[in-house]
Amino acid sequence: MKKIAAPVIILILAVSAQAQTPAQTQAQVKLNVKGYFSFEAVRGDAGLPEMSWNLTNLWGGLIFSGELSEGLTFALEPTFGPGGGLGLTEAWAGLRLAEGVGIKAGLFLVPFGKYNLSRRPHETTLVRDPYPIGSAFPAGWRELGIAGQASFGVFNLAAFAGNGLAEAGDFASGQQFADNNGNKSWGGRLGLALSSQMEIGASHYRGKADRDNTRWLTMWGADASWLSQSIRAVGEYTRAEIENPSPYSKGRAEGWFALLEIRWGRFIPAASFQDRRVDDPFHGPNFAGPAVPGGGIDLEGRRWAFGLAYMLGANVLLKIEYDREREEGRSAWTSAVRAQAAVHF
Repeated sequence: MKKIAAPVIILILAVSAQAQTPAQTQAQVKLNVKGYFSFEAVRGDAGLPEMSWNLTNLWGGLIFSGELSEGLTFALEPTFGPGGGLGLTEAWAGLRLAEGVGIKAGLFLVPFGKYNLSRRPHETTLVRDPYPIGSAFPAGWRELGIAGQASFGVFNLAAFAGNGLAEAGDFASGQQFADNNGNKSWGGRLGLALSSQMEIGASHYRGKADRDNTRWLTMWGADASWLSQSIRAVGEYTRAEIENPSPYSKGRAEGWFALLEIRWGRFIPAASFQDRRVDDPFHGPNFAGPAVPGGGIDLEGRRWAFGLAYMLGANVLLKIEYDREREEGRSAWTSAVRAQAAVHF
């Protein structure tokens, strides 16, 4: 976590230097401040009595963004999460090179697919992250490194390089902020606008995950979205593979989701189907590094999610979601009801 402080220090020094410049230069500083918070009520989730409600998942953050001078941009997003933990979602400084072209350095959300970039509670109609988010890669996946983006014609390109994901007990737990092996990972997304309403995209990631810097973690992704005045349809697919030491075969995680939303006045009904498959003989429970393999992972499940969001004014989104899911090998489907209030300003 110490290395996360570096971008923050850079931003503070830049702001301090800006404050010492002449008044006409100070007038160029642009600062935007936004914020959000949410909480949930869950009934029927795993580990809860069938009819009991549990208030949980308090989540919030502030987003400071803008320009220190012409073309010099920044963003800082401190957050708090369940259990009162404090953290950072983003902390970067950037340079706008031309219209639609820019680079940034620091801590940023990884441009793999599109959902990872916009999963804050006021940005989604679903309460729960769909597969493969939090299954094939960490939810809220961030990277400490450098990134660039460029828009040219019908193409949108985002690329990054940084410390990468670390080997962990499962694919969703590899978030790191230091560098466990000295290898720099890389990846990005290329989007193609087929029309003003439809876009498709492909994503890729590659980096060495283990401490000995010998075994690759590779991911491929595809996404598509279609948007009209009242209908939004999106989908994402992800496949991840990690090389395991001999005699273990590769670990694999695969998942996809499809989501349909219909805007009807202040109401937004939504329906989603989600599927995942994780097969990894080397990692899993009790994994403690190459010398202590885990118990293996063998998961296969699918989920239906039906939601209804209501816009209570311009800054409050009330959501309720019914999830019905089943893991392979279990005879019964399980159900849960989730309600969420999301406020942004």
